[in-house]
Amino acid sequence: MREILFRGKDSITKSWVYGALVQQQDDPLKEKAFIISYSNYQFGDFSEAVMHEVDPETVGQCTGFGDKNGNKIFEGDIVCMDDWIPPCMQVAYAKGAFYLAEIEKPVKYYGDIYYLTYGGKPCAKVIGNIYDDLSY
Repeated sequence: MREILFRGKDSITKSWVYGALVQQQDDPLKEKAFIISYSNYQFGDFSEAVMHEVDPETVGQCTGFGDKNGNKIFEGDIVCMDDWIPPCMQVAYAKGAFYLAEIEKPVKYYGDIYYLTYGGKPCAKVIGNIYDDLSY
């Protein structure tokens, strides 16, 4: 079983928050998204839950894969590998599956998400994400 984990940028602090995703559609003009984070999530203590309103455009699910440095890989991350052409791609999600795509829009399919663990071990490195200003 894999962990179901989401992240999103807090609407007020602009910091990344991680946890469970809750969406509300109480306002017909604007869909709202919330991440419920737990202060002691890693220790199995869910008693101190905090709900953060996040920018819905930044919400992404964890792929279940890690990079070669042990970082979790999320939808919207930019991953790089020396022998790829192009060397950096974004992790995208469509039609029920994660895949590797070009960073620029329109997003073009480049490869299967399983290339991140070629040979059974992580071989890509997360260098950032498509939501933060980066020079990659």
